[in-house]
Amino acid sequence: MQVRDLDPAVNDRLKGAAAAKGLSYSEYLRRELTRIAEKLRIEERWREVTAAQRMEADVQAMVAVFDRPPLDIPIDEIVQGIREDRDSR
Repeated sequence: MQVRDLDPAVNDRLKGAAAAKGLSYSEYLRRELTRIAEKLRIEERWREVTAAQRMEADVQAMVAVFDRPPLDIPIDEIVQGIREDRDSR
């Protein structure tokens, strides 16, 4: 594996970490990259789940709004209220 422009100090720390675990440098990097990829997959799935939960909550909120009984306000009062609001601007 080749990584361009890797800071030599970083390279040394990675090699030291590999040696401390009794792994070759390549095996250590392979495991770390696999771990990172798995974490990214979990984070992506978490975003999907939370987005779905937010969408479900939004749908439930809309259902709650539209599932209310009518307000029994005459249409002429509604129209008058709209006109008054427009005229006040």
